Amino acid sequence: MLDGYMARRMGINSVVGSYLDPLADKVLIAFVALAMVDKGLLHPGLVSLVVLRDVALVGGAVYKRASILEWKWSSWYEFFNLDGARPQKVEPLLISKVNTVLQLALVAAALLQPDLGNAETQTYITYLSWLVAMTTVGSTAAYGAQHLRGGATWKNRL
Repeated sequence: MLDGYMARRMGINSVVGSYLDPLADKVLIAFVALAMVDKGLLHPGLVSLVVLRDVALVGGAVYKRASILEWKWSSWYEFFNLDGARPQKVEPLLISKVNTVLQLALVAAALLQPDLGNAETQTYITYLSWLVAMTTVGSTAAYGAQHLRGGATWKNRL
């Protein structure tokens, strides 16, 4: 949230940033969650669901951008619109933002559980895990419905 706030405050609002910011969130959560599965702190099914959704969203964003460019671009510089010629930006849905916040909360809670938790706090982590699973499925469905309606998660900025 802080990096997005700072970018808006400083007037730095780029197409490449609209890709890199959510991608950085997804990479952070995926690698930490995968390590936590290895340590038995998160359920592998939940982490698989989150990672598969994120891979699908990144793939969908790349596909959408390539489609907008009619599958014709000469470099990644042009693809990410670093020259400002075609300024479509990725705009996440509210449910996706909520999902990211819940994922970060789950990761933090699960990391603290071994040293500071007990059976009662484990129950809350279980509930939070189910909430993350539901918002993950919900946001995936919302993006899918948006795509099928022909809507876009893109905003044209001049």
